[in-house]
Amino acid sequence: MSCEICGFKQAVHECKICGRRVCYDDYNTEKGICSVCESALCQICGKYLSISTCISCGRQGCEECLVEISQVEYMCLDCLKKKKV
Repeated sequence: MSCEICGFKQAVHECKICGRRVCYDDYNTEKGICSVCESALCQICGKYLSISTCISCGRQGCEECLVEISQVEYMCLDCLKKKKV
């Protein structure tokens, strides 16, 4: 089976988040995830896939780390705390 990301090399790993079968080059062995999921991880906690970016600092955040400010805007907990001080 070929890597589901590059399409060329042999798939030898399975991403624990999305289940993609990927090659060595498209896999982070330390985290156990593929390169696509790694690029979409929350930049705050690093555990979950991001859902949006903080309107203040611009970091990608997950549901746990972002607060919905409006229907289309989110702010991370760190920036929200700074704003309230």
